[in-house]
Amino acid sequence: MKKKIKLMEILNINSVIKAIIDNERLEVSPLLKFKLLGIMKSFEPYIMNYETVKNDAIRKYGKTDDKGNIEVSPHDDELWKAFMEEMNPIINSEEAVELTPLKPEEIFNSGVPSDYLMKLYSVIGNSKERR
Repeated sequence: MKKKIKLMEILNINSVIKAIIDNERLEVSPLLKFKLLGIMKSFEPYIMNYETVKNDAIRKYGKTDDKGNIEVSPHDDELWKAFMEEMNPIINSEEAVELTPLKPEEIFNSGVPSDYLMKLYSVIGNSKERR
Protein backbone atom coordinates (compact mmCIF):
# COMPACT_ATOMS: atom_id res chain seq x y z
CA MET A 1 0.00 0.00 0.00
CA LYS A 2 1.29 3.47 -0.88
CA LYS A 3 1.30 5.88 2.04
CA LYS A 4 2.25 9.55 1.89
CA ILE A 5 4.68 10.45 4.65
CA LYS A 6 6.86 13.53 5.12
CA LEU A 7 10.58 12.83 4.97
CA MET A 8 11.10 14.17 8.50
CA GLU A 9 8.57 11.63 9.77
CA ILE A 10 10.29 8.86 7.80
CA LEU A 11 13.57 9.76 9.51
CA ASN A 12 11.91 9.81 12.94
CA ILE A 13 10.03 6.54 12.43
CA ASN A 14 13.17 4.85 11.15
CA SER A 15 15.04 5.99 14.25
CA VAL A 16 12.31 4.64 16.55
CA ILE A 17 12.20 1.30 14.75
CA LYS A 18 15.98 1.01 15.03
CA ALA A 19 15.74 1.77 18.76
CA ILE A 20 13.07 -0.93 19.20
CA ILE A 21 15.04 -3.56 17.30
CA ASP A 22 18.37 -2.72 18.97
CA ASN A 23 16.92 -2.65 22.51
CA GLU A 24 17.57 -6.11 23.94
CA ARG A 25 15.41 -5.32 26.99
CA LEU A 26 12.31 -4.98 24.81
CA GLU A 27 10.92 -8.44 24.32
CA VAL A 28 9.19 -7.99 20.99
CA SER A 29 8.40 -11.05 18.92
CA PRO A 30 10.60 -12.07 16.00
CA LEU A 31 7.58 -11.59 13.71
CA LEU A 32 7.17 -7.98 14.85
CA LYS A 33 10.90 -7.35 14.38
CA PHE A 34 10.60 -8.80 10.88
CA LYS A 35 7.70 -6.48 10.03
CA LEU A 36 9.53 -3.47 11.49
CA LEU A 37 12.58 -4.33 9.40
CA GLY A 38 10.31 -4.44 6.33
CA ILE A 39 9.18 -0.88 7.07
CA MET A 40 12.81 0.21 7.50
CA LYS A 41 13.60 -1.40 4.14
CA SER A 42 10.75 0.59 2.54
CA PHE A 43 12.28 3.79 3.94
CA GLU A 44 15.86 2.97 2.88
CA PRO A 45 15.94 4.70 -0.55
CA TYR A 46 14.48 7.93 0.89
CA ILE A 47 16.97 7.95 3.77
CA MET A 48 19.92 7.24 1.46
CA ASN A 49 18.87 10.06 -0.90
CA TYR A 50 18.41 12.43 2.05
CA GLU A 51 21.85 11.58 3.45
CA THR A 52 23.46 12.21 0.05
CA VAL A 53 21.78 15.61 -0.35
CA LYS A 54 22.48 16.54 3.29
CA ASN A 55 26.16 15.66 2.96
CA ASP A 56 26.42 17.74 -0.23
CA ALA A 57 24.83 20.69 1.62
CA ILE A 58 27.20 20.22 4.56
CA ARG A 59 30.18 20.35 2.20
CA LYS A 60 28.69 23.43 0.52
CA TYR A 61 27.93 25.43 3.71
CA GLY A 62 30.19 23.81 6.27
CA LYS A 63 33.63 24.59 7.55
CA THR A 64 36.40 22.16 8.36
CA ASP A 65 37.31 21.87 12.04
CA ASP A 66 40.72 21.07 13.59
CA LYS A 67 40.14 17.34 13.15
CA GLY A 68 39.26 17.60 9.46
CA ASN A 69 35.51 17.15 9.96
CA ILE A 70 33.16 19.37 8.02
CA GLU A 71 30.18 20.79 9.89
CA VAL A 72 27.65 23.56 9.62
CA SER A 73 27.62 25.38 12.93
CA PRO A 74 24.28 26.69 14.18
CA HIS A 75 26.34 29.53 15.70
CA ASP A 76 27.23 30.81 12.23
CA ASP A 77 23.87 32.45 11.56
CA GLU A 78 24.37 33.19 7.89
CA LEU A 79 25.65 29.75 6.87
CA TRP A 80 23.18 27.93 9.13
CA LYS A 81 20.28 29.88 7.63
CA ALA A 82 21.42 29.09 4.07
CA PHE A 83 21.89 25.41 4.97
CA MET A 84 18.43 25.18 6.55
CA GLU A 85 16.80 27.01 3.63
CA GLU A 86 18.23 24.36 1.34
CA MET A 87 17.33 21.43 3.60
CA ASN A 88 13.84 22.43 4.82
CA PRO A 89 12.02 21.79 1.52
CA ILE A 90 13.61 18.34 1.42
CA ILE A 91 12.81 17.47 5.03
CA ASN A 92 9.23 18.68 4.57
CA SER A 93 8.69 16.91 1.24
CA GLU A 94 5.94 14.32 1.18
CA GLU A 95 6.99 10.92 -0.14
CA ALA A 96 4.76 8.11 -1.41
CA VAL A 97 6.19 5.08 0.39
CA GLU A 98 5.16 1.54 -0.49
CA LEU A 99 4.74 -0.29 2.81
CA THR A 100 2.56 -2.73 4.66
CA PRO A 101 1.16 -0.98 7.74
CA LEU A 102 1.37 -2.74 11.07
CA LYS A 103 -1.91 -4.10 12.36
CA PRO A 104 -2.82 -2.69 15.77
CA GLU A 105 -2.91 -6.19 17.25
CA GLU A 106 0.67 -6.76 16.05
CA ILE A 107 2.11 -3.73 17.83
CA PHE A 108 -0.18 -2.95 20.79
CA ASN A 109 0.60 -4.99 23.91
CA SER A 110 3.87 -6.05 22.31
CA GLY A 111 6.09 -4.44 24.93
CA VAL A 112 6.74 -1.35 22.80
CA PRO A 113 6.55 1.77 25.02
CA SER A 114 3.73 4.24 24.37
CA ASP A 115 6.11 7.07 23.37
CA TYR A 116 7.41 4.83 20.57
CA LEU A 117 3.87 3.85 19.59
CA MET A 118 2.97 7.53 19.21
CA LYS A 119 5.90 8.02 16.83
CA LEU A 120 4.89 4.91 14.85
CA TYR A 121 1.27 6.06 14.52
CA SER A 122 1.41 6.74 10.78
CA VAL A 123 2.63 3.20 9.98
CA ILE A 124 -0.05 1.52 12.10
CA GLY A 125 -3.11 0.68 10.05
CA ASN A 126 -6.48 -0.35 11.34
CA SER A 127 -7.60 -3.94 11.83
CA LYS A 128 -9.96 -3.79 8.86
CA GLU A 129 -7.37 -2.71 6.27
CA ARG A 130 -6.67 -5.41 3.72
CA ARG A 131 -3.13 -6.66 3.49
